[in-house]
Amino acid sequence: MRVTRLFVDQELTVRDEIVLNETVRHHAVNVLRLNKHSVLILFNGDGSDYTCEILEINKKSIIVLITGRIEFNNESTLETNLFLSISKSSHMDYAIQKSVEMGVSSIQPVITERSIFTNKNLSKNQKHTHWEKIIIHACEQCGRVKLPKLFEAIKIQNINELEDKQSGFVFDARSNQTLSEFKEYDYSSVSLLVGPEGGFTESEVEFAKYLGFQAVTFGPRVLRTETAAFAAVTSAQLFWGDLTDQTL
Repeated sequence: MRVTRLFVDQELTVRDEIVLNETVRHHAVNVLRLNKHSVLILFNGDGSDYTCEILEINKKSIIVLITGRIEFNNESTLETNLFLSISKSSHMDYAIQKSVEMGVSSIQPVITERSIFTNKNLSKNQKHTHWEKIIIHACEQCGRVKLPKLFEAIKIQNINELEDKQSGFVFDARSNQTLSEFKEYDYSSVSLLVGPEGGFTESEVEFAKYLGFQAVTFGPRVLRTETAAFAAVTSAQLFWGDLTDQTL
C-alpha cells in the first residue's frame, strides 16, 4: 500500500508532535481520506523524508507525531536550469510538472514577444504561487526531497550572459544542429532556453546566442512548447545526468 507523501513548509524533527495547517488538513482528510492513526510521509526540502502518524484531527488542523527520518539523495548529478518561456496556463503547468519529475534544478519563467497570458486577471504573485504549487505536487508524486528553485518571471532581455564555464542551449526549429551532437561533452551544468507557442523570433535567438547559448533543434518535427520543455530536460538528463539506458 502506497503511503501518502506531503510537503510542509515547517521544521521537522523526529519524536516531535507538530500541528499541520488547514490546507494540509483539508487535502489529507477531504481528498485523501486519511484518519486518526494513518501513516504518512512529510518532507520540507531539507533532503529527507519523515514518517509520521496522525494523532488527532480537528476542524482546522491535524496533529502528527514524527516517528522517523529517511535520508537519501535522489537529486540528479546534473544541474539543469530551465529558462521556460511563459505559455498558455495548461501548457505552462504541464511543462513545469514534467520538468520537475525529470530532475530540473531550477525554473526561470521568461516573458518573450510571443508569450501568451490567458489568466490576465491573475497577478504576477498569484502566477508565481500557482507555479510553486505545481512544483510541490510534482515533488510529492515523484519522490524528490528537494524543491527546484522557482525564480520570478523576467523579460528575455534581462537574462544574464552565461559565464565562461557555463553551457547553454536555445531551442530553435531553424537551427541545423541538434542537442545530441553535444552528448559527448562532459557537462555538470546546463541552461536550457525553451520558447513559447510560435517559438522565438529571430532577434530573440540572436540575443540568446550573444549571451552564450548555442542554437539547437530537436530534429525534423516541430514540438509543442510543453513537449519541448519536457524533451529538453529529459535529453539533458539522458546525455549528462542520471537518466541512462538502464533507467529507461
